[in-house]
Amino acid sequence: MNATTIRRPRALLLDGDANALRVLGNALEARGFEVLAATDAASGIDLLLEELLDLDVLVADAELPGRDAVSFVHLVRHAGGERELGLVVVGRGEPGLREQLLALGADAVVDRASGHDAVAAAVAGVAAAASRRALPAARPAPVHPAVRGALVVVRAALAPAPRLAGVPA
Repeated sequence: MNATTIRRPRALLLDGDANALRVLGNALEARGFEVLAATDAASGIDLLLEELLDLDVLVADAELPGRDAVSFVHLVRHAGGERELGLVVVGRGEPGLREQLLALGADAVVDRASGHDAVAAAVAGVAAAASRRALPAARPAPVHPAVRGALVVVRAALAPAPRLAGVPA
C-alpha cells in the first residue's frame, strides 16, 4: 500500500440470521466497508483471531448462536484484552441489556428494529472513532501471546468434542 492508497475500513459481522448478515453487509459495503461474516460464535472467534490486526469494527448479534452478547463482549474486552477494536452489538431492545453491554465495553448497542441503515450508521461512527484513537502511521502491536491463548482456549471450548475411531458416539 502506498501513501496515496486509502484503506477501506473492515468490519466483522456475526449474526445467526444469514439474511440479516446479507442486508447489513450490503449497507456497510455501500458505505465503503470491506465485510467479513460468520453465523455463529465459534466461526466468529476463528475469524476474529485470523483478522484481528486488520479489523476496524466487530458487529455481533445479541443472540449470536453459541454465545450471548454479554459473554461475547466480556470475552473480547476482558478475557481477550482487546480495547482498540470497535464493538457494536445489535439487539432487540431488551430492558437493561444496553446498559450492561456498554458497561462491559461495547462501543454501541443498536436496536435491530431501528433498521439496517441505522445499524450501518452506528457501525460507521464506531469505526471512525476507533480509527481516530489509533496512531495514524503506526501498525498495531502484535496480539500478546496471552491474549491469543485466551481466545484459542475459548475457541477450543466451543468446538465439538473430537470423535475417536471405533468408539461409539
